[in-house]
Amino acid sequence: MAREQDPLSVEYLLLGIIRKKPIHAYDLDKMLRNVPEFHIVWRFKQSQLYATLNKLERNQLISSTLAAGSAFPFRKVYTTTELGNREFEKWRESPVDYPNLIRSEYMIKVLFLLEEPYPEFERLINIQVRECHRWLDNLEKRGKKDNQKSLYQQVVIEYRRKNIEATIDWLNSCLELRKGKEGTFPGEGLSL
Repeated sequence: MAREQDPLSVEYLLLGIIRKKPIHAYDLDKMLRNVPEFHIVWRFKQSQLYATLNKLERNQLISSTLAAGSAFPFRKVYTTTELGNREFEKWRESPVDYPNLIRSEYMIKVLFLLEEPYPEFERLINIQVRECHRWLDNLEKRGKKDNQKSLYQQVVIEYRRKNIEATIDWLNSCLELRKGKEGTFPGEGLSL
């Protein structure tokens, strides 16, 4: 079941879509509802979409212009700003900092990484793999610090370790799945 997203995850998803081509909020909403790749992981309320677009515009990551529409006299068309493009690229290049962000923020990164040529895709996935190994090292160091842990603490640490190891396995599977395949962005060519 898809879950509601962390606010920052949603912002980067919208920023990434808008940077592909100028788009009306209505068409963006339609795309988010109709493209299976979006709603398999993310669910948006229309009010959340408009609030996030306003926030991105206030933060000067996107800008809007008024354009004539068929149903309404004028509609806003959103485009990314230079700042928005730089922020998106910086975010795209960086690993997520915590394991719990894999299921939300990193899933959005993968959506955009899949359209990269394989060498770039591999490079960026491997950055996250290295970060996961760093998490494992830190977990092991903390575990060695205090060998008097309760059974419950040991169980929780083991859960975290297994979760990180599973993430590394999944990232390596992503590399295998992507090998030899060209990625496309969901919704390209969709008539809105």
